[in-house]
Amino acid sequence: METIFPRASELLFPPVPNQVMASLLKIGYVLFTFLAAVRMDISLVKRSGTRIILLGILVFALPYTMSQTLEVKFDRNITNAQVSARMNNVNLYFNAFAGTELVDISALLVQLKITNSRLGHFALATTLVNDLARFLYNNLVVSIFNRLRYTPSVKVGVQSFVYLSIFLASTVIVAHRLILWFIRATPQGKPIKDLYTNFLIAAVLISSSVGDSVGLDYLLGPLTLGLVIPAGSPLATSLTAKLDTIVSGLLIPLLYTYCASKFNLWIFISHFNDALIFQIAFIGYAIKLIATAALIIFIKIDYRDAVTLALILNFKGPREMGTFYSYTSIETKDLDSTSGVFLIFLLSSFAPPLIKKLYDPSKHYIGYKKKCVQYASYDAPLDILVCAHKQEEAMAATKLLEFSNPTKESPLSIYGLCLEELLGSDTPYMINHKLGQRRSLSQASRSQPIIDIFNYFMVGNRKGTQVHVFTAVSPIKMMHEDICWLAFDKGCSLIILPFHKKWHNKGRLVSNNNDIRNLNINVLERAPCSVGILIDRSSGRGLSSIFSSSTVCRVCVLFIGGADDREAMAYALKMARSPRVQLKVVCCASPEDSNRDKWEDMLDSESLRSLRNEMSMNGHIYYAEQTVTTGSDTASVVRSIQESYDLIIVGRRHETKPEAMSGLSEWAEIPELGVIGDQLASADIHSEVAILVVQQQILKASHSSILN
Repeated sequence: METIFPRASELLFPPVPNQVMASLLKIGYVLFTFLAAVRMDISLVKRSGTRIILLGILVFALPYTMSQTLEVKFDRNITNAQVSARMNNVNLYFNAFAGTELVDISALLVQLKITNSRLGHFALATTLVNDLARFLYNNLVVSIFNRLRYTPSVKVGVQSFVYLSIFLASTVIVAHRLILWFIRATPQGKPIKDLYTNFLIAAVLISSSVGDSVGLDYLLGPLTLGLVIPAGSPLATSLTAKLDTIVSGLLIPLLYTYCASKFNLWIFISHFNDALIFQIAFIGYAIKLIATAALIIFIKIDYRDAVTLALILNFKGPREMGTFYSYTSIETKDLDSTSGVFLIFLLSSFAPPLIKKLYDPSKHYIGYKKKCVQYASYDAPLDILVCAHKQEEAMAATKLLEFSNPTKESPLSIYGLCLEELLGSDTPYMINHKLGQRRSLSQASRSQPIIDIFNYFMVGNRKGTQVHVFTAVSPIKMMHEDICWLAFDKGCSLIILPFHKKWHNKGRLVSNNNDIRNLNINVLERAPCSVGILIDRSSGRGLSSIFSSSTVCRVCVLFIGGADDREAMAYALKMARSPRVQLKVVCCASPEDSNRDKWEDMLDSESLRSLRNEMSMNGHIYYAEQTVTTGSDTASVVRSIQESYDLIIVGRRHETKPEAMSGLSEWAEIPELGVIGDQLASADIHSEVAILVVQQQILKASHSSILN
């Protein structure tokens, strides 16, 4: 910029320290630290295994051990004062670049969308243990030792220790009780009063100022206050909503911009051999990276994941930039400040793409074994994962399951997953309600009505059903990781997802959630088993009453051909074994084509043969055949069935019969439903017919091309 506007840097960031700018940046760093502490879930340490706790402590101890053994030889021409100043900078930079910060790690995991992955959980838990160990060491052991060592008398040292104890006790005990009172005084479902949040923000700034005045780290008060606020509580959510935009959108970018303005590339290049701090900090980073990877391999994690986790645990970001700004003089563009800024930008630039290249969480649950309804054993329990964001979605899914013939001879094993967006915290988690896991009293469960519906379904179907209820609390953009991992872990054959649109009567759209739509697309791309998207048109009028019009459920399967249609028919045949279900299969037959896949045609014929065998033993199953030659013929068949049934089950993809789909795909608006599903989900349909769009499990597929 200075080549075009020579005085741009001087005008924006004058060389003379600007007290207003300095205060603004310090306030931003204080609020950033407080907000990061609010999002920390300390209970994650309790849930961590021995390996994680051990790794966290070792990662904490490593840079301190390295710094204690560090010896630096300076030029003999510089004075003792200069040696002391540069040695302080060396220790500061070495510890900063060899350390691990939860604030930076959580931001990186969100950026890479791997917070919910196995490696993401491991990184968060390890970093939290590391941060707690460092917090206790720095603010108790080191602080007390330094005060007793450097104060002129024991009396002054004891007095300083008393100040520290009073400060921590007042923050932990008094502030914690006041915060709990704020939460309890707020009615369930109501937002926290602005008075409470404003009071806490003021308390954060005051605690920072008071701590600095009595000789403590000015970040100690904000950090402690943030930690005593229950993660995920309504208060944490309100504080995050109030502060996140201004802190992440303005103050932290301003801090980066200000520090970058002090970066002088020409000084750095011309005096690289004298860039002692850069060399030492980079060496410290490299040693820590290699040592961390070795420690991770030692606790029996494979090499590729070990390298990835080591890169994550050594990521540098806003916290190091804040440390660099707070504890060094960067008003002048000297070699030390230039080295520090350059190294931060270098490490924060190359790490994310490298981690993304090394780690793909979906590889851990890509299907290599057939897990679908078509190949499930009749006598063994059919494992189904049912996902719900809202009460009516859970009710619609359980109604579907009630008609899926849950008997002692053909049992169902249901895994109900309540999906809840993570707010006011950076730590996602999953609750297994079967094990009695609960949330803290300060965290009102938004998913309790959904849990009650699953439990009610379990009580009403004890003989043929086992129900296990989970709650996944995570960012909406990464929720698919929880769904796919749970389906893989439990060996499910089918995942049932709610559709992202809701309609009122007469077809009026009342809800269209693009976040849920993206979630469904991600699950379709990565699922380790078959997936069904359930469209319940009656849910727009309150609690779903799907299939409630009569005691008999009228089900129709539109069979065109292909793996998805075979899966749809397999699920429908399981439903048809219930005396409460009447099933009709409408087969769209098309003329012979020499270009068609003969193997797929043979599989379709085998599926229809199984249907005829079922028909010979079950008088509630009917079959009709329609000849279709073009897409318009298929559309006519779809229109003819949309008003006559309670539930229509269709496959999602029909690549094996392109002639039956000709001209229809150009009009499809929702590709994740396929051509037929898109037609049935049209707003032009005014009936309350429910739709289940099924995609059969994809084995060893190229997941990037599934939706094309």
